[in-house]
Amino acid sequence: MTTTDWHPDRRSEVRVDLLADLEGHLVTLDEQVQVRQLSLGGMLVETTAPLSPRIDHDFRLTAGPVSVTLKARVVHSRVAIDRDAVTYLSGVQFIDPPPASLEHLRELIESNR
Repeated sequence: MTTTDWHPDRRSEVRVDLLADLEGHLVTLDEQVQVRQLSLGGMLVETTAPLSPRIDHDFRLTAGPVSVTLKARVVHSRVAIDRDAVTYLSGVQFIDPPPASLEHLRELIESNR
């Protein structure tokens, strides 16, 4: 017998898995990050070091000629282990993004749907 746990999606914004290259940079730690999912409210990032949920982080996202810097806080995190590689997946929520940055995010999301 198969059962499926169903949990309603609590996100207020639609998120997309990224199909295009989106360069992410964690300004706080001066580290490149892999952006896995993106929405107007936040993103899922993969890093080589854990992100502290106690501080706000600055992320710079670059796609082609467009670059935006956004402040975000960690809302959940988990460890991912693949053979000998250990990475950290963190869901971050954007903090008061400027309207111009939201417009750039909207364009990125639309181009990846």
